[in-house]
Amino acid sequence: MTIVSKTKNVAVYNKLRQSIIKGKLKPGQKVVMAELAKAFGLSETPVREAIRRLESEGYIDFTPHMGAIVTKIDEGELVEIYLIRIALEELATRLAGPHVGEKDIGFLNKKNREMEAAIQQGRYENLAAMNKAFHLRIYKAAPFPRLYKMICDLWDTFERWPSVFSYVPERAAASVEEHKKIVQALLAKDMDQADRLIKEQKERTLGALQEYMAQSY
Repeated sequence: MTIVSKTKNVAVYNKLRQSIIKGKLKPGQKVVMAELAKAFGLSETPVREAIRRLESEGYIDFTPHMGAIVTKIDEGELVEIYLIRIALEELATRLAGPHVGEKDIGFLNKKNREMEAAIQQGRYENLAAMNKAFHLRIYKAAPFPRLYKMICDLWDTFERWPSVFSYVPERAAASVEEHKKIVQALLAKDMDQADRLIKEQKERTLGALQEYMAQSY
């Protein structure tokens, strides 16, 4: 029975976590255990355990008179993380450039085509994972594993909030075009251009998120 219970907890946790990351559950949205239990066809116990785990990881907050809600975006934290990411990812791009090979370029082009297809099919919930894979493939080429881990940790921190594509879908098509230019710069071994493009892309994304929050919060 214990194994079954743990399996249910994990299944509910994974479902809710993905719903938050993909923007199906929005920041500030109330999470009602009874409604979730009914939707999952379960008792409230595995739902409660899943919500407690999500709370410990920062995906869900308990607030007075509201109960459980999806964690709202903290603009100060968002800006701080983005500023650090911009600096580290710009550096990683420059350091990775000489080590980016044909297989890496092939992967980047493939991932960008997948993003284009997802946009055409309206599958915006899948874009964040594809975008992450695109960028991390570049940074991993740099022979500095500690730098790569720092960047990965910052990306993971961002998963507490839905991707920018959930809030500002028009950034999706723009990102694909920006990726094409980044790949061209990497092919040409033009590191000045490559890291500048990475920096500008992150700055545009931060600006789009700040504009969204100014209108919505």
